[in-house]
Amino acid sequence: MNIHDERNQTMIFTRFLSAFHNIKLYGSTHNVSEKSLIELKDTIDSILQENDEFTLVFRGWHVYFCGERVKISSANFSYIMQLIDLFQGKNTGGIKISKGFTIQEISLFMELLTKENITIDEITQKLTESGCISIVVIPLFVQPTELLDPRKRVKQVYFETINLVKNLATQSNLQRSTYTKFTVGVLYLIDTLKTSESLLLGLTVVKNYDDFLYNHSVNTAILSLSLGVRIGLKSKELLRLGQSAILHDIGMINVPRHILKKESLLSDEEWRIVKTHPISGVQIVLDLMGLSEETAPILITVIEHQKGYDGTGYPEFIRNQKISLYARIIQIADFYDAVTTPRFYNPIPMSPAEAIAYLIRYSGQLFDPIISKHFINILGIYPLGSLVFLSTGEWGLVIGQPQDPSTLHKPLVLIIKDGDGKDIDHKMIDLSQSEIEIMKADSPWKYGIDPAEYLI
Repeated sequence: MNIHDERNQTMIFTRFLSAFHNIKLYGSTHNVSEKSLIELKDTIDSILQENDEFTLVFRGWHVYFCGERVKISSANFSYIMQLIDLFQGKNTGGIKISKGFTIQEISLFMELLTKENITIDEITQKLTESGCISIVVIPLFVQPTELLDPRKRVKQVYFETINLVKNLATQSNLQRSTYTKFTVGVLYLIDTLKTSESLLLGLTVVKNYDDFLYNHSVNTAILSLSLGVRIGLKSKELLRLGQSAILHDIGMINVPRHILKKESLLSDEEWRIVKTHPISGVQIVLDLMGLSEETAPILITVIEHQKGYDGTGYPEFIRNQKISLYARIIQIADFYDAVTTPRFYNPIPMSPAEAIAYLIRYSGQLFDPIISKHFINILGIYPLGSLVFLSTGEWGLVIGQPQDPSTLHKPLVLIIKDGDGKDIDHKMIDLSQSEIEIMKADSPWKYGIDPAEYLI
């Protein structure tokens, strides 16, 4: 089994949790529990065929599977959260399983894990007394108080919002209750942005091939809302902007997956189908929200978001020169996140700095010049996640912007590699307080670097 494959990792997590919940509900001897234990053991055995040990380790919000840090995504987020709560709730840092373990041993461990108020020492003692030597419980690496870091709350909001969009897009029958949950989720996102803008903006470096639509919708919403706050939109306006941003590409769910995942350029017919998504998006939003004075701005934004500031773009039948404010905001955020995200047809996207340069170049033509200026002030000339090559020869990732707008070319950088491109101990440098210069910026994906692995 390929342990690096996210789907295989998620399967392990779901089978582990399934065995735990079944034993907690029915006991270990019930046929449902026995079936889930057999499935779990078979999966672990397949991993042990290629690895000396099976390990699942938790350190704060980081999860390590067989020694490799697991990349958190909307697909595995809920399972990882359950596992973190389960293990760290018992002051346990993880589990190590060796070759030759028996189904009786994994069953005993699961039974112990289901017991309330049991400690790691008691679990270890019970395993030892039963002669179980193939399963070892790993101590907690961090104190529980360390988990109160505000970054945990912001990450939770981010991934829960992605799941909210995913559920919204995959429901066959949209209900009024769905709209209520969606509205509450957007309000929660706005509240988090107001209190933790830099942390939430930092999470927009998270990119996901398989969940691109949902991931992109939330990233676009965060970037759009940040713009909305900067230009002074009121609370009700921010709600409408956030709803519009999350729903702007909802029509894409009607585009066949083989088109969305095509690795080459689209044919004229395929491109025609893609260009219908603003129209089908309006129909979906009508089904979800209905038509009213409050929803009208959202409907207009959804159908206009692919129109340029100069009137170019699509749908072609929209001929008014000036598109709505929400659409002008979302168009910029949508463009930026889309062109900096690896896609099936473009695995090496624009670097953040290249995207900003493009925005500057076409400001006043494709993009609203005033909103573009605000956007650049928010992200900087070298946005979060930019790979920069320094005058020292070292490689760095931009992790923050300077307070002084006159030093936008001097961001906060995390040094990750030496001049030969070899990994080194990470260190932070505030270039605004240093003589070190940025010599060049490039796409991190070009060098096989996922910024999210360093920044979340």
